[in-house]
Amino acid sequence: MPSAERRSERRRRWRSDNGTVTAEFAIVLPAVMVLALILLTLTQTIRVGMVCQDAANAAARDLIVTQGKGDSQELVNRMAGPHAQVRLSPSAGQTAVRVSCPVVSGPMGVLPAQVHGDAVAILEE
Repeated sequence: MPSAERRSERRRRWRSDNGTVTAEFAIVLPAVMVLALILLTLTQTIRVGMVCQDAANAAARDLIVTQGKGDSQELVNRMAGPHAQVRLSPSAGQTAVRVSCPVVSGPMGVLPAQVHGDAVAILEE
C-alpha cells in the first residue's frame, strides 16, 4: 500500500503545480518588457548622440574649409535633423562648436532630453 499512497501524493502535487508556470510567466513578463523597452530607448539615445557628434565634427570641418563663411546651422540641420541647434564660440584662433540634439524621452524619463556633440575648429591665419 505504500506505493499507492506515493502515487496519490504525486498526483496531488502535480495538480497543485498546474498554475505555477502561469503565475511565474505573469510575474516575469512585465519585467522583461520593461528591460527591453529601456534597452531600445538607450540604443536610440546612443544613436542620436553619435549623429550629433558627427554633425559637430562636420560643422567644425566646414568652418575650417570655408574659413568661417559657411552656414553651420544648415549643415547641422541636414545631418542631425531640423530640431538640432548649433552654438559657435569663437576665441583666439579657434572656434568651439556645440551641437544639441533632442532625444525622444523614454517612458520613465530616465534618459536625457538632449545630447550634445562638441568639436573645435582651429583656424589658421
